[in-house]
Order: sequence, then structure tokens, then C-alpha cells
Amino acid sequence: MIFRRRALLLSVILLAAFALRVWGLGFGLPFQAHQDEPIVVNHAMAYGSGDLNPHFFMIPPFTSYVLFFAYGVMFLIGKLFGAWGAASEFARAFFLDPSLFYVVGRFFIGVIPGTLCVGLTFRLASLLLDERGALYAAAIMAFSFLNVVNSHYIYTDMLLMLVLILGIIVLVKFYRSPSIMGHVVCGALIGLAAGVKYNGVLLAATYAFAFYLSSKRDGKNIKGMIFSPGPVLAAASASAVFVLVNPFSVISPSEFAGSFIAQSGCFWYTGPLHHFFYSLSEGISLPLTLAGMAGLVLISLGNDKGRIFVSFPAVYYALIVFRSQHFSRYVLPLVPFFAVGAAYFLLQALPHFFKSSSARRFCAAAAIFLLVPTAVKSVKADFIFSSTDTRIVSARWIHKNLPPGERLAFDSTVHRPALRQPASQLEAKKEHSGSQEGLGKLKGEKLRFMIEAAGKRGDAYPLYFMYRDPVVQGQFLDTLPALPFDVERLKEEGIRYVVVNSQENHSEKELFLEELEASADKVMEFSPYDDGIYRESFDRIDATCIPVSDRELFSRRKLGPAIRVYRLKQ
Repeated sequence: MIFRRRALLLSVILLAAFALRVWGLGFGLPFQAHQDEPIVVNHAMAYGSGDLNPHFFMIPPFTSYVLFFAYGVMFLIGKLFGAWGAASEFARAFFLDPSLFYVVGRFFIGVIPGTLCVGLTFRLASLLLDERGALYAAAIMAFSFLNVVNSHYIYTDMLLMLVLILGIIVLVKFYRSPSIMGHVVCGALIGLAAGVKYNGVLLAATYAFAFYLSSKRDGKNIKGMIFSPGPVLAAASASAVFVLVNPFSVISPSEFAGSFIAQSGCFWYTGPLHHFFYSLSEGISLPLTLAGMAGLVLISLGNDKGRIFVSFPAVYYALIVFRSQHFSRYVLPLVPFFAVGAAYFLLQALPHFFKSSSARRFCAAAAIFLLVPTAVKSVKADFIFSSTDTRIVSARWIHKNLPPGERLAFDSTVHRPALRQPASQLEAKKEHSGSQEGLGKLKGEKLRFMIEAAGKRGDAYPLYFMYRDPVVQGQFLDTLPALPFDVERLKEEGIRYVVVNSQENHSEKELFLEELEASADKVMEFSPYDDGIYRESFDRIDATCIPVSDRELFSRRKLGPAIRVYRLKQ
């Protein structure tokens, strides 16, 4: 009876988690509203050419390999039912309308791993908490805003979280009964975590701590630990798995080292409080963050098993304080631990101080109440995901009011109307397609399909993109042709319309806007806000897709930036 009740409650939690993650999965399509998703999708499609070298290692290729496999299955199913006959037709379908490809990617890279993380968190919590606490930890994972939002995206985060939770489960069990095979399995999970996202290698710190505590418990001295074959096997296993999921790190070491070094320069000191009071507090709510921190402290004061559990979030948080970016997604690996910590504090530690059953019931009711804010925020996010993006609304207006062939300049390649370039502009990019080592052939193939698709659509406009340094920043196919922030230069190019967004701002753009106000007329505005005004976002940090801050999220009715269209005076 107890087992049935637990299974029923866990099933309800998992079903709710799945529904929140699959709701609004087609956001922004066929335009790519999330600026990082094409990194994974385009590489997965490029592998279809036969070159499995990503030529880009700033994020490991494992996620794009998984997506490539999903696309392979999708190709075979489509071929079976006559949707396409050859790989070239499959590629043409992608460039004509990538919507299906993105929905499939979001489902298998975001929704499925994100939902599985809820179930694995229940399993992890069961090692430390009672049944109620484990269910509550799973519920926090199911409803937390940060998890729900990032489970909509094609990126590395959900797969990393999945491997990390599994890794901690294995490490807690490894501490109980270490074995040679246990060392090998732990090493394999460390290699896989690093292969999903490089910071996953921090799982090695928890492994080392678990090995130290288990050896100390079994009476081994430092010399015995040093000369134990276990860590050597774990290191070999980790290296082998990392190379298996990222083979070109050894096949093409110069490319790998170049990307890896470049990526390491993209992180900085964020301070001890930023991710706590912005990323975690906005991502799962401040009360649950505080309860989670209190619970983690108490768990660490308990026994070795608890200290092993807490070691990973302690090391990981220290890393993102000193080497991180300000984006909220960097705390996603911490959310399962804070969920377990909050469950322990609210349902086990706090009730321990009360003798009456009514007080304990009050603690349980308060715990459920604390789920409401982050659950409401998740639902609000899904409503926004399901809205029509301002970039699509503005593109429809342009199609209706401006003739094809009208030249337009934009201050962003991402936060702009969802318009496509004509075949003539795409043809002009051919000379740039070989500028990146190893990608000349692939970029040439991509351009060929894009040009073919542009010829079939016939709804394109000549698009130009403004940058502070056009020579440096306009080096990729999607950023060409690149121009400076200069009204006179725009006029020289025959551009009459300029489109700006409220999401991105910098000093050069501010000076340009002052010049633009005097040299152009405002034609149209598109606002994502309830009050319909054009303004800068309240959330100046997380501009990737859905905003994180409560103030910004709840002021919106649509996805996308505020957009304004100007017509230059002649």
C-alpha cells in the first residue's frame, strides 16, 4: 500500500514535470529565438556530411552527437514514410523550415533529460531522506522555474545535470562498499560528465573525497591510499570515456586546445553573492534557496554520506564564484542539491524541534506553500513560450508594409525581426565560407542549401548588421554584411529602414541612437510588455531567451525584445 502511494505520487510529479517542459516547445519557430541552440543544431546537421569533427570545442561535442543520432533516427523514419528520399532532401527540408528539427532537438535534449532529472533526484534524495522528503525534493525539481525553462532548450545543461545526479548516487553507494569495479564506474561517470560539459570534471573532487573517507573508515593510511590501484583505474576510465565521447580532442589536438583555451578566457570573478541572490533565488525562489542552504549545512554535519553529498555543491559553487559568467544557467548543477537540502530542512530538521503533531503538519503545509511561487513562475514562462514572439510579429508587419528588396539595417543578429536574406546576399558570402579552418567545405554546403531555399521562398529582404567593430565582429556567415553604427554609411548603402531592439545596449549604440533620432522617423514599435511600451529589459543579465528576474518576467505577455523601426530621412 505504501509502495503504491509513493509510486502514484512520484508518477504525478513526473507527469507534471513533463507537461511543464513540453508546453510551449515550439517557441519562436521557425526563427531561432534562443541564440545558443543553433550551435548544437548546426553541428549535428553538419555531421551528416560525413565529417564528425566539430572543428569547435568551446562546448564539448557530445550533445551535438546525441542530437545527430536523434536526427539519424528521424531521417530513417521520414524516409520510411516518404517525407524525403535522400540525405540532400533531408538537408533541404531543414533550410526551408527547421521547425521540426528544433522541436525534436528540444524534446530529446531538453524535455526528456529534464524530466529524468526529477526521477533521479527522488532516487538521490532517498539515500539521505525519508520518503516524504524524497518526494518533496523531486517536486522542487519538477516545478522549479530554472529547470522548467532550461528544459525547453537544446543545450548541454540538462544532460550534464542528469549525469551529475547519477554520479553522486553512484559515489554515495561507492562509499558504502568500494570495489575495483566501483572505481572504474566512478571514473567513467567523471569522464562522461566532463564530456558533456567541461565543468563536469568537478565530479572528480567528490570521488576523491569519497575515496578518502571510505579508505579512512577501512583503516588505510595515506600511503595505502596513494598506492591503491583504484584511483589509477578511475583516472584511466575517465580519460577513456572522455576521449570516446570527444574523440577529436586527441585526433585533432591543436583545434581542441585552441577552442578550449579560448573558452577558458570567457569566465571571470562573479562574487560570492551573485549566483545565490540572482541565479538561485530567481531560479527556485529565495525561501527555497535559504532552506536549501540551511539543509545542506545540516546534512554536512551529520555523517560521511552527507558530507560526500555536500562536497560537490561546495566545490562547484566555489568555482562559479571565481570562474563563471553571470548567466543563471551556471547554477543548474546546484539545483538538485538545494532541492534535497530544502526537503531535509523543511520536512525533517525543522519538525524535529516541535513535539506536537499539529506543528509538524504546519511545517509540511508551509513546505507545499513554498513551492507555489516557483511553480507559478514556471507556468508564466510557459505562457510566454506559447506566445507569438515580437521578432515574428515585427517580421509579419515588414512583409505586409515594405516591398521585397527594401534594404534594412539591424543592431543585432538575434534580437531582430525574423527575416531572411535573399540569394544575392548569400552568394556574396561564398568568399568568406573558407575563412575558418576545417569548415570551408561545410560552410560551402550550408550556403548552397541556403541559397536554394531562398530561391524557393521569395520572401527575403537585403539585411545588414551593425557592429562596433564590423571587421572583427562580422566574421561569421550569419553576421554578414557588417556595417558600423553610422547613419551616413547606411545611406551610402541605400538603406532606408533601421531596426533597433531594447535588449542590447552599449556606448556606441547610444551615440548612434541619438544620431538616429535626429535623422529618422519612428515608423512602428513592437512591445512584449503588458503596458505595450518600448523600454529596456529589467533583467539586463539573462537575455538569451526567457528572462529570469520576477520583475521582468511578470511584466511580459510575449517572448522577444521590444523592437522599433525607423525610416531614414532622405
